[in-house]
Amino acid sequence: MPHSPSLSQTADLAPSRSRRGGRIRLIRRIVLFQVKLLADGFRDVVMSPLSIAAGAIGIFSSRDPEHAFDRLMGFGRDTDRWINLFDTHDEEAGTLDRVAGDIEEAVRRDYAAGGISAKGAERLAAIAAQLRARRGR
Repeated sequence: MPHSPSLSQTADLAPSRSRRGGRIRLIRRIVLFQVKLLADGFRDVVMSPLSIAAGAIGIFSSRDPEHAFDRLMGFGRDTDRWINLFDTHDEEAGTLDRVAGDIEEAVRRDYAAGGISAKGAERLAAIAAQLRARRGR
């Protein structure tokens, strides 16, 4: 019959599991923040020349001179909300966080079903074992 840990042993395991879970959450948050920074930077690079173009359109337009620039500013606010760089918007409201969560869930389901992510993990483990074996020589 397998040995089950006593209550005190279980309590001793909880902090290490909690720290491990906290570290995993931290790594996920760091990776997601880097993706958000990349998206934010890409948006800024795209919006810079667009703002000049919108300004030029406004200067030479016979209609409302600020129309194109105001639309660009609206686009900037919408993408700012979607990127949610500093987690100031609700994740359920259609943000990059939600997209990342959906992708993560899809990968977890694929891994559990033995799909391509599980095969990739197995391959990475085999490569790591080969590298450790080479290092040991």
